[in-house]
Amino acid sequence: MKTKLVTAPTGMLISLDEAKTHLRVDHTEDDGYIQALIMSGITMAEVITNRRFLTQTWKAYADEWPANFFTIPFGNLQSITSVKYISSDATLNTVVSTQYISDTDSDPGRVVLGYEKTWPTATLYPSNPIYIEFVCGYGDHTLKTITAASNASPIVITIADHSYLTGNRVLISSVTGNTNANGAWNITKVDDDTFSLDGSTGNEAYISGGTAVKLEVPDPIRAAILLMIGNAYKARESIFVSTDIREIPGYIMNLLWSYRLWEF
Repeated sequence: MKTKLVTAPTGMLISLDEAKTHLRVDHTEDDGYIQALIMSGITMAEVITNRRFLTQTWKAYADEWPANFFTIPFGNLQSITSVKYISSDATLNTVVSTQYISDTDSDPGRVVLGYEKTWPTATLYPSNPIYIEFVCGYGDHTLKTITAASNASPIVITIADHSYLTGNRVLISSVTGNTNANGAWNITKVDDDTFSLDGSTGNEAYISGGTAVKLEVPDPIRAAILLMIGNAYKARESIFVSTDIREIPGYIMNLLWSYRLWEF
């Protein structure tokens, strides 16, 4: 299936602060380079798994109607926006959504012909006549701004209208003062504007700053990307000599392999 990106993700799968913490870098001279490595690592992990990790919108094209269903690329199908086709006279038509089932439970997802329904019978345009617009990804990983982090046990984080739920896993970054808040935490919702970090203890009064993001992409995928970033940062050429020989690439593949979609 030919595919075309419609709306790119807006969230951040791996933040610059998170990558620098992994690399143990405490200066800013390499920030641009590290940001490029983050994007490269994400792209490589998506290529290996045949997935797209963050919420984004795509079009997938087909030349003919299937017998029963279309299999949608990239996995983690969230929704089908529309199914359209171009007839031989170049007229654009929309398939009524009651004609098909949006199967978001399967992975990869599917557009399934409904019971006792039929696909359109019009003669199709000769080039990419059918296209399906869809939304996919594990989640949006949108950054939210922290306005307070209590010096208590557990630490209570304040974010206006955070929308998080008890049991969510949240990454806290760049909090100053009460730095024990930084890191990845399971949380307990207190109310619409606050939540606590399970098992945390404050170490100082909150000064300023901080962001939070709900982690929806599986931890093994994120770990593999951080390892790719670390490898590339350490070895700035494709071949290097070192007395510290480790089989990191194999470990990275092991982390990603169970998430790979084999149908594409």
